[in-house]
Amino acid sequence: MKILYFGFAQPHTSIDGIYLRGLRENGIEVIDYFFSQKSFMRYGQMLSAYIKHRRTVDVLCAGYASPHAVIWFRLWSRKKIIYNALCSEYERKVISRNLAGTFSIKALYYWLLDMLACWCADLVMVESAHQETYFEKKFHLSCGKLMVAWTGADDTRFYFDPSIKKFENFTVLFRGRLLPEAGGDIVVKAAKILEGKGIKILMLANGIELGKIQRLINELQPQNLELKTGYLAEDELITSMQRCHISLGQMSSHERLRRTVPHKAYESLSLGLPYLTAKNPAVMEILKEGDTCIACNPDDPEDLAEKIIWLHEHPKERGEIGERGYRLYHERFTPQALAAALVNELKERL
Repeated sequence: MKILYFGFAQPHTSIDGIYLRGLRENGIEVIDYFFSQKSFMRYGQMLSAYIKHRRTVDVLCAGYASPHAVIWFRLWSRKKIIYNALCSEYERKVISRNLAGTFSIKALYYWLLDMLACWCADLVMVESAHQETYFEKKFHLSCGKLMVAWTGADDTRFYFDPSIKKFENFTVLFRGRLLPEAGGDIVVKAAKILEGKGIKILMLANGIELGKIQRLINELQPQNLELKTGYLAEDELITSMQRCHISLGQMSSHERLRRTVPHKAYESLSLGLPYLTAKNPAVMEILKEGDTCIACNPDDPEDLAEKIIWLHEHPKERGEIGERGYRLYHERFTPQALAAALVNELKERL
């Protein structure tokens, strides 16, 4: 099998890099082209690349955030097309980032774009079973067109290093973009509850809700919270993660968390970090409370604080949870394991 892979999101920062590497590790020949410019020139470049390779490739694949590529290639080719969607453009732009009103012309455009891309594809890869159900209903698809394809993490970048020492004080990490679903405000309120208990909260975060979070910090003034908003190189970020004792997931009850598993969930597992997440449906598809994670109620700073205290006071159980999560990652969520599942799916369906 030979795959021609196109994308608009750069592979080192997206799910595409995970599957490109995994496919090659599974013996699949992949030719990839990624286009960063947003001009119409990229469509000509894509067509030129397709003409060059069309006689030798078996399958076309459009990467994350590239619905236009799916539609474009369906105009020119009858070959099988995979769309590694992860989620919909409508969800990313409208539901998560509020870049358009729900009933606006722009929202309608994203919905039509997603629907056309899914209809044009032969197989659509999505990030969870709940996302699969959402796609079926939202874009009027049959379940046979969809495949749950977990995001995973790159184990050549995110890997456990036993030489890295933990912070002297028990430190809880919250990292990532401050989007509405992140629940950064829940973490700040929990930090205030945890004052005086020997627990530090480290927030490595930035994003559209930064101003809101900074105002809340100024109002509550938790003495045990440190917010760092500057850019961290990847190796510095990974070292900072491993120096912490536990890693927090998304803490809100936002609609998107019914369907998405955050990247930091997989990355925390790959580093052997005990993961504390809100009990949202998608993430609980891959994790089991008390076994591979600790879970709290969404939008509940009191419950979050209670779970952090429990982890602080039970180091043995905390270590066992981290170890089981680490094993789970290596069994199911490495690039090689994820791509092997995709290859098997392609052999059965296409």
